[in-house]
Amino acid sequence: MVIVSGYYGYHNSGDEAVLAALCQDLEQLGVKRKEITVLSADPHQTVNSHGVNALHRYNLPAIIRMMQRNHLLISGGGSLLQDSTSWRTIPYYLGIIHLALLKGMRVVVYSQGIGPVQRRFYQHWIVKVLNRTHGITVRDQQSEGCLRAWGLKQPVHTTVDPVFNMDLEVVNQIEGIALNIRPYQGWEKDVQGWITLVKEWVENLQLPVTFIPLGPGDVQIGKQLTNAVPQMRLLVGKDWLESARLVAQHSICVSMRLHGLIFAAIGNSIPIGLAYDPKISAIGSQMQIHIYPTSPRSELTMEIKRIRQNQQAYRQRLAERIILLRAKSCINRQVIASVLSCSLGGK
Repeated sequence: MVIVSGYYGYHNSGDEAVLAALCQDLEQLGVKRKEITVLSADPHQTVNSHGVNALHRYNLPAIIRMMQRNHLLISGGGSLLQDSTSWRTIPYYLGIIHLALLKGMRVVVYSQGIGPVQRRFYQHWIVKVLNRTHGITVRDQQSEGCLRAWGLKQPVHTTVDPVFNMDLEVVNQIEGIALNIRPYQGWEKDVQGWITLVKEWVENLQLPVTFIPLGPGDVQIGKQLTNAVPQMRLLVGKDWLESARLVAQHSICVSMRLHGLIFAAIGNSIPIGLAYDPKISAIGSQMQIHIYPTSPRSELTMEIKRIRQNQQAYRQRLAERIILLRAKSCINRQVIASVLSCSLGGK
């Protein structure tokens, strides 16, 4: 019944959490998991983790056959339509949408973060394809602004990331810091500064620090830091849910990855963001949390001290924001419901 296209099967905790949230949305709309087929880089892992069907994302003949038997394509969520990681990303995801439209499927663009897109040709192409889709939700105002600036005419629903609507039960939260740093340009220049900063947190603030990888390349960074700071732990979750719980088991989370911040927030940990990408600034505005540049700096230590002195006030403000964000996240499901009902009704 439903085909899902996204950055799935790459062992990225954030994207796997988005898929879990999407499957939860579909189940609440009456779609069984065996009626969901996910295009994945690792179909076996996707089937085992989410209880859905899966095809390899580059098995084009099988994808085309599947499109002939399904009603709806959901493209998303996550940062699919951007050209900062590779020039191939946008052609792949737009190509899948175009194929689905050719096969008469309805298409929902689900909670996507749009951009950055540097190539003007891609901007025009995105608008041309998305103007033919049947429902669009984006996860922040900046994404809607990009689409409007490029000339999109279709209605756009600005929501938030669907993971805000997930429940995360945490037992025995400790007074400590969960740290996540992803590969970024300038890491080798900054590594010594990060080592110094982590030592300060461990030795001067007397806080345990745990490095928690959430995506490709994070483990290598964690190993560099733990080799230099033996008091620091490196914990690798077996799946997205265990990784999310590891983050939320610490009273404070310093994360460069967007979903590290969300995992902390929904688990009642206080997040501090590191802005390697505009989407981190966007999520910071939504949650009304502090965001800092990627390079290590003393301001992070000062922020941690402020949080420790005023934890109750920080938690209260964050809890109030999460209630609002959870409610806004439900719009993603409502748009799917509307398109799905039209699809099943043959309209």
